[in-house]
Amino acid sequence: MKIHLKKAISFKGNELQTLDLDLDTLTGEDLIKAESEVLQSGGTPLQTLSFSRPYAITIAAKALRMPVEILRQMGARDFSKIVNGVQTFLAASDSEESPQETENPPQELSAV
Repeated sequence: MKIHLKKAISFKGNELQTLDLDLDTLTGEDLIKAESEVLQSGGTPLQTLSFSRPYAITIAAKALRMPVEILRQMGARDFSKIVNGVQTFLAASDSEESPQETENPPQELSAV
């Protein structure tokens, strides 16, 4: 997902006007690490974590491979675009099911 920034940010000597937020490259380990980082910094309780700005911006930083501090210093409009993009991604991931999953519920495995 391309995020066009209202105000460019500086990262590694480059002025960035657009960020390519490729959340599909993240792994479960990335999400777990983001959760740990947010909780260690005194962040949000687990039940609301997926809707928290600190969690969403930490995930974005991982996807962009840049320090979260840079994203936290962005203007409110650009910061919100990124946070909303991540939250939408996470919400869509929670609700996506393949047709096979809904038509054929998983069967219990039994030891033979």
